[in-house]
Amino acid sequence: MTLTTFDMNQIESEAAATAAKHVANMLQKDQTNLKVDKYMQREASVDGVLKTAMQTQLDGVQTGLCQLEAASNEIQEINKDIQEIKDSLRMIPELVENLYALKIESKEHSQCSAALENLEHILNIPKSVQDALDMINEGKLLAAHQSLAILEHSRDDLLYEMHKLANQSPTDKNMLKHYFSDVEKLSEEISKQLWLILRRTLNSVRRPKQWREKAFEVLKQSVLERIEGNQFEDRSGNKMWLVTHLEMTRQIIVEDLRVVKSACVPCFPPKYEIFEEYVKMYHDCLSGHLQDLIGNNLEDNEYISLLTWTSGYGSAEMLGHPDLSIDVSKLPPLLEKTVIQSLVNQYLYNVKKNYRDWMKNALSTDVKDWNQYEGPDEDESGYFHTQLPLIMYNMLDQHLQVAQTVNKELVNNMMLLSFEEVLEFTRLFEEAIMSYRNKHFENRSIVKYFTSYMIATANNCLQFCEFADKLRIRYSKDLTAVSKNADIIFCRTIEAFLKLILVVLKCLREELFMDLSSNLNEVMTRTWFLSGNQIVDTIHATLDDYGNDYTHLLPENFNLLITDVMNWIAVNYIYAVLQRRMSFKTYEERKEAAEKCVMKERYYNSYFKELHSIKGSIQ
Repeated sequence: MTLTTFDMNQIESEAAATAAKHVANMLQKDQTNLKVDKYMQREASVDGVLKTAMQTQLDGVQTGLCQLEAASNEIQEINKDIQEIKDSLRMIPELVENLYALKIESKEHSQCSAALENLEHILNIPKSVQDALDMINEGKLLAAHQSLAILEHSRDDLLYEMHKLANQSPTDKNMLKHYFSDVEKLSEEISKQLWLILRRTLNSVRRPKQWREKAFEVLKQSVLERIEGNQFEDRSGNKMWLVTHLEMTRQIIVEDLRVVKSACVPCFPPKYEIFEEYVKMYHDCLSGHLQDLIGNNLEDNEYISLLTWTSGYGSAEMLGHPDLSIDVSKLPPLLEKTVIQSLVNQYLYNVKKNYRDWMKNALSTDVKDWNQYEGPDEDESGYFHTQLPLIMYNMLDQHLQVAQTVNKELVNNMMLLSFEEVLEFTRLFEEAIMSYRNKHFENRSIVKYFTSYMIATANNCLQFCEFADKLRIRYSKDLTAVSKNADIIFCRTIEAFLKLILVVLKCLREELFMDLSSNLNEVMTRTWFLSGNQIVDTIHATLDDYGNDYTHLLPENFNLLITDVMNWIAVNYIYAVLQRRMSFKTYEERKEAAEKCVMKERYYNSYFKELHSIKGSIQ
C-alpha cells in the first residue's frame, strides 16, 4: 500500500513538473501569450467534462451496489424455500407405505369401473357385430364404422386394465381376445368394402347426356343458320349480292347480340357466361362463313367489299356498338393474315387489269377524237384540253377512296399501283402521239386539227402532273409514311409526263419548220439577198399563223415551245452562214448581208418579245 501511494505521489510530481515546463515554454512565445485566455477557457471546459464523467461513473457504481444487495436478499429467500422442499420430500416414503392399501383399492375400482362402462357392449357384442354387418350390406359404412370403433374401444380398455394387473393371466387375455374375435372379422369386412369402393373411384357417376355441351351445339347451329340464311341472292341475280348479304349479316349480328345481352343473360347461370359464348359463336361461325365465300371464288369488286366489311368489324357499327361494347382485341382474327393478304393481292391484281383496260379504252377514245373534224375543248382561259386527264384522275381517285375504307396499308399499295400503271400509260401515250405525228407528216391534208390536238395533248400532260401531285398530297397526308417505292414511282411518272411534253412540243416545232424550211433554206442565198423583206415577211406570216394557235398552250408549255422555236431559227441562220451559200463579190455586199442579218435578228427578238407580251396579257 505504501509503495503504491509513493508511486502515485511520484507520478503526480512528475506530471506537475512536466506541465509547468510545458507552460513555461508556451509563455515564452508572443503568439502563445495571446492565446492564454483561450487555453484557460479550454481548461475550464475540460474540467467540466471530467467532472461530468466522474459523476456518471459514481452514479453507475451506486446503482450496481444496490442491485448486488437485492440479489443477495433474493438468494437467501431461495435457499430458505429449497430447505423447506427438502424437509417435505423426507415424508413421501412413509406416505407411500401408508397409502399402499388405497392404491390397491384404486386399481380394483378402476377395473370395475371399466368393466361396468363396457358391460353393455360386452354383453351385446354378437348383436352389435350383426347390426354392423347389416349396415355394411346396406351401404351405411359410416354407421358401421362408428359401431366398430365403439367395440374396439371397449376391447382396448379391457386389455389395458388387464395389462395393469400385477399378476397377468395369459388365459384371461386369450379368452378376452376370443370373445372379441368377431370384432376383427367386422373390421376386415369394412376394409373390404372400403377397398372395393376406392377401386371403383374412376367408375363414378358422370354426365353421359352432356346436355350443356349439346345446348351450346344447338345454339351454335342456330347462329350459323342465322348467318347463312340471310343470303337471298347470288351473283347471277344481283351484282351487288355480296354487299347486300354482308349488310344484312351486320344488322343481324348486332340485333341478335343486343337481344342476348338484355334477355338471355338473366336466364342462364352466370358461370355459363352466355353473352361471351354467343360472341364467340358468332365470331367463329362468321369466320367460317367468310372463308366459304372466299373459297367460292370472288369476282371484281367483291374483294374490296369483303375487305371493307372486315375492316369495320370492330367499329361502332358492329361489335363496337355502344349497346355491346365488345373488345375485339380479345377475339382471334376474323380472317388470318394470310387470307387477308391473299384478298388484297387478288384485289390489286384485278385493279391492275382494270386500270390497263380502262386506260387503253380512254386513250383509244381520245385518239379517235384527234381524227375528228372538230377541235378540242377549250376552257374559260382559252387553253385547249381533252377529257383524258379528268377521266384518269377520277378513275384513280375512286380507287384510292375505296382503299381508304380498308386501311392505310392498302392506300399505300393502291397509290404505288396507280402510279406504276400511269407510268406504263405514258409509254402507250407516247406511242399514240408518235403514230399520230407520223400519220400527219405523211399526208398533212388528212388530219385537220393536228396542231390543236397536239396543243391539247401538251396541256393534258401538264394537267396529268398536277392531278398526280394532287392525289399524292391528298392521300399521303393520312399516312405515317409513304413507301420509298411509291415516291420513286411518283417522281418517275412526273418525269415521264414532262418528257412527253417535250416530245409533243417537238412535234409542233417540226410542223412549224416544215412550213418554214423552204424560206429558211433561202437565207444567205442570192435570192434572199436581192428579195428585200419578202422571205422574212413570209416567215413572219407563218409564225403569226402558228402563234395564234400556240396561245392556246398553257404558259409553261408556251414558253418552252417559243424558246425552242427561237433557238431553231437561230441555229438555221448560223447554219446558213457557215454553209456559205452565197459568195460575196465586194465588201459592200458582205456588209449589206451582215446588216440585213443584224436587222432580222432585231426583228425576230422584237417579234418574240411581242408574242410573250401577248401571251402575258392573255393570262
